[in-house]
Amino acid sequence: MRCWIALRISTTTEAGQPACPMDAATLRQAAASLALGLTPRVALVDEAVLMDVTGSLRLFGGLARLMQLLAQRLEAFFGENGLQAEVQRAQGATSLIALGRLRVLGEGGAAVKKRVAELPMHTLTAARPHLGVLERIGCRTWDDLLRLPRDGVARRFGAELLQALDRARGSAPDDYEWLLLPEHFEEKLELNALVTHAPALMAGVERLLVQLHAWLLGRQSGLSALKITWHLDKRRDVPPTGELEVRTAQPAQDLRHVARLISEHLVQQKLPAPVHSLTLQSLATELLSDAAAATGSLLMETRQQGDGVVELVERLSARLGDARVRAWQPCADHRPELMQRWVPARGVIASISAQLYPARPGRKRAKGSKTASSSPPPEVKTEALYPAWLLPEPIKLAAAGNNPVYQGPLRRLAGPQRLEAAEWLLAGSEAARQQPFSGLSAKPWALRDYFIYRTQQGGLLWIYSERLGATPEGARQRAWYLHGFFA
Repeated sequence: MRCWIALRISTTTEAGQPACPMDAATLRQAAASLALGLTPRVALVDEAVLMDVTGSLRLFGGLARLMQLLAQRLEAFFGENGLQAEVQRAQGATSLIALGRLRVLGEGGAAVKKRVAELPMHTLTAARPHLGVLERIGCRTWDDLLRLPRDGVARRFGAELLQALDRARGSAPDDYEWLLLPEHFEEKLELNALVTHAPALMAGVERLLVQLHAWLLGRQSGLSALKITWHLDKRRDVPPTGELEVRTAQPAQDLRHVARLISEHLVQQKLPAPVHSLTLQSLATELLSDAAAATGSLLMETRQQGDGVVELVERLSARLGDARVRAWQPCADHRPELMQRWVPARGVIASISAQLYPARPGRKRAKGSKTASSSPPPEVKTEALYPAWLLPEPIKLAAAGNNPVYQGPLRRLAGPQRLEAAEWLLAGSEAARQQPFSGLSAKPWALRDYFIYRTQQGGLLWIYSERLGATPEGARQRAWYLHGFFA
């Protein structure tokens, strides 16, 4: 036996609260997108959303559990987006029975207990053009109409009414156009008034983000990149549009973090002309790792809640600028002073995210998302000891005989640790020009022996000496340099 659910979304406004910024049609589309997470057979019919959940009952543990899950998802969606909406739902063995009961429920009737034969005639869409005639001949319920001769009903009211009755009784199949979400989200919004300041565009962006959120939930995907385009007044001698791209390291389905990033970027924008409309487009999406379609499992895994390090870095970079938020990155160089560099954190946010949240098996990426190599880098093991504090520039030390001196005589504890960075790093060489790191070839080549010394005060020093013949000028007296301190 088939099972259908009918939904109706209506906006509500409480005293002292602002009106809902979205109309009923947009809310209905959002609810339909959410319903696709429970069943692929969803249709928009008249004022309702119809769901054929026959194939989903066993998966979600029965009708009661599925109805509860649907209500929770709708409540969570409207709550997260700050929307005031009332959801009415009814169930039936066919789509028209569920829709008829929903309409009775909207009138304050007991739709669940209402017998199908007792449903009012106006709850059947095909009968609405003929309500006056049906009322005069005494047909007030579906049962009254079913008692009439079929040939006479067909001649007087047309075949469409008979077809609707057959579908209501389940003797004819439904021919709805099932809802399919597009591969990429793109929506345009006409603003209520011209906007001259970029931060004021956020009100329109938030309305578009609500629709994007529903689209992501329906596709069980997370957003990695989007583009906002604002259309400028054509009466001004300026380019017709301006745009802003926002990218995140982690695919996001809860768009509150994305909204904060957009707000930070809009504060820094200046509009050359008034804006009359906005367009929001998804650039890259990714199937979530806790979605059944991505993992091949029917069990949902717990999603990470709250903002993490990655979200903080993205938000600070948008607010302060890339040059003021920097991250440490290793470099392919043996010289300690060039083993790492500080770069804009936004440029390496993908590597930071990969270290914090390793990819799980079965994780899939949708079209448009940028992927890195899935194989982890080989682990490099070394027995070398490096200090916790490295000096920006080595300090040349005095020598007593063949031993360095720093605040008195020193005692050698370990060494030598030999380091060689020779011809291939010479300034102007072909290998040096191929290195992407700034300043790599500007440093001279190095032939060093590192030692660990202890001072009379108990401190541990990292000291190196340049090996004889380390420079093209030839042999010279052995020199000692302090390069770092151990904690």
